[in-house]
Amino acid sequence: MKRNLSRAALVISAILLMAGMAYASGLHVNGKAGDLKVSVIMDKTPAAGNNTVRVRLFDRTGKPVTNALVRVYWMMPAMGTMPLMKGFADAVRSGSEYRAVMNLEASGGWHVMVKVKRAGKLLPPWKFGINAE
Repeated sequence: MKRNLSRAALVISAILLMAGMAYASGLHVNGKAGDLKVSVIMDKTPAAGNNTVRVRLFDRTGKPVTNALVRVYWMMPAMGTMPLMKGFADAVRSGSEYRAVMNLEASGGWHVMVKVKRAGKLLPPWKFGINAE
């Protein structure tokens, strides 16, 4: 009896742990815009609707860059009867990161692009894909 209760407790704990991991999942991707390292973080898994995006920029030495202008673009190509969907948001600096809200109109695959302007110079954009639930 005790052995069965221990197994049941272990199984329940494992299920709760996995559920917590799934709930805690989000998005963290790294890339480059010119000579800057770019990190994009979303605390929750991307989904249709508003999604808060945090962008962190680092110079070659790893020091946070806080004197840039950051814009986030998103686009989903037209498919069948569904038209092209796209948008952009200027990110607002908050401490050592930049925050923007992406309003994804539908679930599915989205192309995302981060553009950075620093010292009056537009850096090459960084592009990546996400899948919204």
